[in-house]
Amino acid sequence: MSYQFILFDLDDTILDTKTNAQNALRKMSGMTNFPFDDDQIQYWHKINDYLWKQLEKKQISHQDLMDNRFQRYFNHYDKKVDSPALNDHYLQLFNYEHALMPEAYETLEQLNKKHRIFAASNGTRSKQYSQTAGAKIDVFFEKMYLSENVGVDKPDTKFFQFIEKDLQASPEQILMIGDSLSSDISGAMNSKIDSVWFNQYSKTNQTNFKPTYQITELSELFDIIE
Repeated sequence: MSYQFILFDLDDTILDTKTNAQNALRKMSGMTNFPFDDDQIQYWHKINDYLWKQLEKKQISHQDLMDNRFQRYFNHYDKKVDSPALNDHYLQLFNYEHALMPEAYETLEQLNKKHRIFAASNGTRSKQYSQTAGAKIDVFFEKMYLSENVGVDKPDTKFFQFIEKDLQASPEQILMIGDSLSSDISGAMNSKIDSVWFNQYSKTNQTNFKPTYQITELSELFDIIE
């Protein structure tokens, strides 16, 4: 099908956020006197993912997530920390990590030749601008729609309505691509926008959120879009 506007989620779809987080955390080991070994990194991903899902459900605010996630994390290790200060330092490091998912650069480069590409993300403004610039993929996006700018987070339908209005587009002209069933796919589905679930590890969909398409590699997008 021919789509005029292609929306990409960024974290874990285009940006390799798990690798970028791991690299930033390990650079903090000296100042925190905490090793951030493999198991501790995995626990960070677990608690961080949980908090972002709480944000999607409007159970916490973006500020709550930023201010409290390090203390929530270190509670598991009975360690008291200055959570907002640690988060600020983490973001300074994290924002300059810019590893990409496999085939991300090549896919964006090719699609950009014929299609209008946009980012649609809940990630913080400073992080997304810095990481996309560092990875030299910012030039592929005509515009970035970030929740900080839009005023609401995915999967809120108001997020997608904002984009439709800004692009003067109808839902059938848009395709949303992302890794999150609860954010990208549910938001698109409830907005009557076609979606692609980037299911890199071939997980079973145990939700009621149904993507229009499913891929395990970004290069498969050419079979859908071209």
